[in-house]
Amino acid sequence: MAQFGDFTVDRNSTKYVLGSGGTIISYATDQPAFEFNADGSYKGLLVEPAATNLCLRSEDINTTWVAYQATPTQSTEETPDGDTSSKYIKLVDDGGGGSGGVRVYQSITVLANTKYTASVFLKADQLAFAYLFVNDYDGGTDGSQYFGLSGAGSLGTASNLDDSSIEAYPNGWYRCSVTWTQGAADTNMLLWIQLASSITNADVDRDGTSSIFVWGAQVEASPIATSYIPTTTASVTRVKDDITQTGASSLIGQTEGTLYVEVDWRLASGTFQHLLSVNDGSSSNRILIYNQNDATLRMVAIANNSLQTIQGPSSSGYSGIQKIAFAYAEDDFELYRNGSSISSDTTGSLAALATLTDIDLGQSYSAIQQANMHIRAAAIYPTRLSDAECEALTTL
Repeated sequence: MAQFGDFTVDRNSTKYVLGSGGTIISYATDQPAFEFNADGSYKGLLVEPAATNLCLRSEDINTTWVAYQATPTQSTEETPDGDTSSKYIKLVDDGGGGSGGVRVYQSITVLANTKYTASVFLKADQLAFAYLFVNDYDGGTDGSQYFGLSGAGSLGTASNLDDSSIEAYPNGWYRCSVTWTQGAADTNMLLWIQLASSITNADVDRDGTSSIFVWGAQVEASPIATSYIPTTTASVTRVKDDITQTGASSLIGQTEGTLYVEVDWRLASGTFQHLLSVNDGSSSNRILIYNQNDATLRMVAIANNSLQTIQGPSSSGYSGIQKIAFAYAEDDFELYRNGSSISSDTTGSLAALATLTDIDLGQSYSAIQQANMHIRAAAIYPTRLSDAECEALTTL
């Protein structure tokens, strides 16, 4: 464990995120991972649950991967982590003549009835299009998505997927991802990474020059692509982020107060996500802001195991930067988002509330249900701020 200001950080694994200099950098065990946007602007402290990359040889398409009408080729092209050594990252057609599909693929063992996301960093070379294909994930069902690797990046034709995305990285790289739900009786799938000649066509000329760059492949049990986890000969697990402060009773408003958190929202539904919590180390006495798996942003106060308030509107449309505050006092609970009050409750007693001692950032009191998003700022006020103050605090 390591200290992050007054907080303790416990994550027994390395974490990889985009640094301010435009390359993916590593944060050592127990270090908070601050990420930046592709333009170098601050994105936030990335808090995530545990994840495992099931895809082997994530940075080498010449080993473990099977080539079909393709010739994996070495290149010194700079990868997203700044590496310029010669490595197998160039996917080129085999020069067999005519046209057809050109790909590398890998067979991956998975769990039935589970949502998965596959992601890979791609860069244009002689071609500026690519195709991700999830083969036979549900009784013969396949999922696919075309990607345009230029400008801001673009999504083309798709089929049989829960979701897909493309995110521009520095130096012409894009992180492309697809999400699907594995079938009830299917515990294996094939991930194809394929060249494409357009945003709708996966057949290319097999003249020995059709090519793109491929790096950083990942398959994980998750509704989104989480931070990159490099692999070689075996799957690798990134441990959850556990960020907490204990013995903090003097900082916490015990009978009234305000919780404030600013996040860069990246996952709206499908899982519980605790954004900010003050508690006594148990479920019996808590005041918190969290996102429920039914896509509801909620304020919650529990005193001596008795629920005093649980209020909140749908958050299914949230994305990007969100500023949220929960002001609480006796019979006075109010939730604010982006400059407006969005929920209130005038009934609820804090008289039975035990002394609150702990602060949990981006997780529950029991160090689970991580926020799975970027936390840009957080504050705890020992008084119930006024409506005007809360509106000003949360205005974008």
